[in-house]
Amino acid sequence: MHSSITESRDAVAGELESFIREAPSRTLSFEPWGSDVARRLAEYALRGKLIRGALVGFAYRLYHPEETVPAASAQAGAAMELLQSFLLVHDDIMDQDDLRRGRAAVHSQYAATAPVDDLVRRRQYGLSMGICVGDIAAFLAIERLGTLDVDDATRGRIVTLVSREISLVGLAQMQDVHHGYAPEATDEAILEVYTYKTGRYTFSLPMMIGGILAGAPNADLQKLARLGEQFGRIFQIRDDQLGLFGTSDETGKPEGSDIREDKKTPFRNALLRVLPADSPVRAAFGAEAVGPEEIEAVRAALREHGIVKTVERVVARDEAAARGLIAELDLGEEGTAALSALLDYNLGRTV
Repeated sequence: MHSSITESRDAVAGELESFIREAPSRTLSFEPWGSDVARRLAEYALRGKLIRGALVGFAYRLYHPEETVPAASAQAGAAMELLQSFLLVHDDIMDQDDLRRGRAAVHSQYAATAPVDDLVRRRQYGLSMGICVGDIAAFLAIERLGTLDVDDATRGRIVTLVSREISLVGLAQMQDVHHGYAPEATDEAILEVYTYKTGRYTFSLPMMIGGILAGAPNADLQKLARLGEQFGRIFQIRDDQLGLFGTSDETGKPEGSDIREDKKTPFRNALLRVLPADSPVRAAFGAEAVGPEEIEAVRAALREHGIVKTVERVVARDEAAARGLIAELDLGEEGTAALSALLDYNLGRTV
């Protein structure tokens, strides 16, 4: 990971920790839940890699490598991480995942503390409380964005940008949910979800915020947006690969969950196109019970039919386009090296 991302991540972690810690006396004043939510959100958010938040300062440094990164960068980065918590808490509910980052998901934490014995009601209690926590994280992010230490015009510009991009994440999530229930999804539709649910939110948005804080020209902001889309598609395809071949320790989620959920990915699509109609491997996707034997059968079929190499052609197209955009940005040797290192980090996320 590039050193400026590590430096920015540390600043975001400090800002995020203090902002959430002070929330019960400032915003989350309804007790006992204010302190409870603050504690859970801090533990949840700070266990993440904080990449989205760190990319704000990283992008600022692309334009001002020798300057001290302004406080607004870490403040905006903390807002990005609160938005990430909001989206992940709700995502776990929609995906029915009880684990996140190797520990109980927020809704599962609350289900375990429900003041009832009935299992159905305990689960519903957890789901309801989890939805509330996700909502609160989103509004804390809005509070942090609305109080950024910048001039009014810049603050309004960033708030408008974030609102638009997170709305697109919501629409892409709706498409992703639809894919979970639909029998099939085209490769094009899957990649479009990756563009808006992962690419623009994970990379384009924080880099554009950093660019705005740095005073980057609009043409550069649009290039950063396109670059983020390519980074994000690569990132998500690598996540798919990890989900299929990684262990629970490596992914922080139950092993085989993507197979059980019949998650529509380029890997799944490419495999089903070549599998015989009577192959028992087909039945693993979407099965209620997916054990070690079914998981290994899917992995063996992916290897046998060279599916990883097939999908790698999609990655190669985005890589080539991304390297072209990095060159077009003309940020000098240091900036070019930093963006190239970020691209290489995404490419290297494999098992």
